[in-house]
Amino acid sequence: MSAVRDSAADSTAIFVRRRLDCGFDEIWRAVTSPESISVWFTPCHLGPGGRYSLRFTEDSGESYFKYATVLGCARHATHGEYRFLLQDEGYRDSMVEVRVIADGGAGSTLELRHLHPPPELVDGYTRGWADYLDALRRHLAETAPPPSPASSPERAPSPVQAPESRARSPR
Repeated sequence: MSAVRDSAADSTAIFVRRRLDCGFDEIWRAVTSPESISVWFTPCHLGPGGRYSLRFTEDSGESYFKYATVLGCARHATHGEYRFLLQDEGYRDSMVEVRVIADGGAGSTLELRHLHPPPELVDGYTRGWADYLDALRRHLAETAPPPSPASSPERAPSPVQAPESRARSPR
């Protein structure tokens, strides 16, 4: 896990990588299906145009929402990747890229890159993404069946859909 600041570009990128001991199909489903995301991450609802609403609840019981608009999604035989625009009210929008790569064995690697997060939220996002990917690891360890060598991931549908237009949605 790391947060890298590029002072020349006045930008920051958070990068988190996890090697997970389950197959590509299970990980891909866990990070692209609203039902699965709601189990290990936070309550999630997929709306029109590939826009997710994500509800977060503080220890105090207070809830707030962030929105993620899917900009691109591609699934291949040995890897998949998607990008989404993350909107956090009161802060500038940022981009998150998720990549899942099968390692040829029983496991896969998940890489998450959060580009240009609001500077005042970098520390929180850095800890948060690491914590959430640890929660994903625990969820997969509890629920994932053993990988099947006969599975055909390139033929399986992806629950995440990119909107027809790449135009930014209004706030």
